[in-house]
Amino acid sequence: MFLEEIYITHTEQCIAERDKIRLKAELTSDVTEVMPYLNTVIKNAIFNRYAPLLSFTREFRLMVLYPQSLTMAKAVDRADARQILEWLKDLINDTWENRSSITPNFEKKIKPSVPQFYSWLPRTNCRQCGEASCLAFAALLLTGRQSIENCRPLFTPEYVKEREALTGVLNAIL
Repeated sequence: MFLEEIYITHTEQCIAERDKIRLKAELTSDVTEVMPYLNTVIKNAIFNRYAPLLSFTREFRLMVLYPQSLTMAKAVDRADARQILEWLKDLINDTWENRSSITPNFEKKIKPSVPQFYSWLPRTNCRQCGEASCLAFAALLLTGRQSIENCRPLFTPEYVKEREALTGVLNAIL
C-alpha cells in the first residue's frame, strides 16, 4: 500500500458556503511521485509540477493535494470529509498500483473559462435551463452543477458545432 492514511488535522466553517466546512489533512506518505498519474486519472485536475500540487473537485468539494498534505473546501461535515478522504486514499493507492498502465501527465491542464463556455452557448437567455441567464448556466456547467442537456436550444441543428465543442470539453474535464 502506497498511502496508509489521511488524517484530518484542522476543520472550520467554510468561507464560500457557511453551512459547510473546510479542512486541512496530513498524509502518511509523500505523494509527489503519484501526482502525474493522478493528473491523468482525475479528469478535472490541474497539476503544477513545480509546486508540486494537484487541484481538483470531487462533486462540489474543492481539493488541493500537496506532497504530504491537502486542503478541502465545501465538505458537508466531518463524516462527508472522511468519506471523501477514504475515496482519495483508495484512488491514490489504486493509481500507484496500476501506474504501469497509466501514462503520467506532467502538463498543466488549462480549464476553460466561464466566458469560453458562454461563447459556445446560444446566448438567448431563454431560461429553459432554469437559470436566469446563459452566463449563469455557463458558470454552473463549468463546475458540474448544471447539465448540458438542460440547454434545449443547444440541441437544435443551428448549434451543432457549439454543442460538439462543449460536449468534448465537458467529457475531458468532468
